Amino acid sequence: VAEVARIDAALSTSVALSRRLVELGRAARAESKIKIRQPLARALVSAQGWEKMDEEIRSHISDELNVVTLDELSSAGADLVDITIKANFRTIGTRYGANVQAIAAALMKSDAGSLVKSLRTQGNATITFEKDGMESWADITIDDLVITETPKSGWSVSSHAGESVALDLELTPSLIQAGLAREVIRAIQEERKNSGFDISDRITVEWSAPENVASAISSSIDVISNEVLATSITENSELTQSANEIGLMIRLAKVE
Repeated sequence: VAEVARIDAALSTSVALSRRLVELGRAARAESKIKIRQPLARALVSAQGWEKMDEEIRSHISDELNVVTLDELSSAGADLVDITIKANFRTIGTRYGANVQAIAAALMKSDAGSLVKSLRTQGNATITFEKDGMESWADITIDDLVITETPKSGWSVSSHAGESVALDLELTPSLIQAGLAREVIRAIQEERKNSGFDISDRITVEWSAPENVASAISSSIDVISNEVLATSITENSELTQSANEIGLMIRLAKVE
């Protein structure tokens, strides 16, 4: 039986938000067709509650999305996405009835980027509209808008219910090498499994690979060794078995 008094409401809210952001980030990854094993430089986030999220929880999001840094989406602003908005007639009509068309017209004339940013940071905004020659006001929330965010070149953005995650898709040489190193680790781990090694077995690794993969291995020897429990990783250009999708050939042996 749950003891409700012992539940940390703020922590529960942050964890729930982190899960939603990871789902959005994965959707942006899928849209970009960049494998999750390929590290990306940064992800930008827009969501209520983000500023209160603990750094440890943010680090879990970074790990899940395989990004080096996380930041607030407003740091990129208009450089990131083109934003357009329409009125959500269902929610606005429920509260303002016959004024819904006038409010929708006012929303169409507003600065979409500034309005969406304000709603995401403050939760609500006041819109001035005119009906039958009279000026009036309406309180608007993020649910009152249908938001379309079109990522500019080099970004992939996924949004839902007022929350967004944007991935920087620029791949620098160092990021590409880090991604190849992860592919090498995956290939060695798969070969470990196929060879019937125990999870704690130490191994030696011989490898042969194209120049780009060889460079990634050479620059990440310590990381690869630690991940796959290798006591040695040495190049052997005479390996002849068929290569995998990155052109890597490997031969493993258990250290007795």
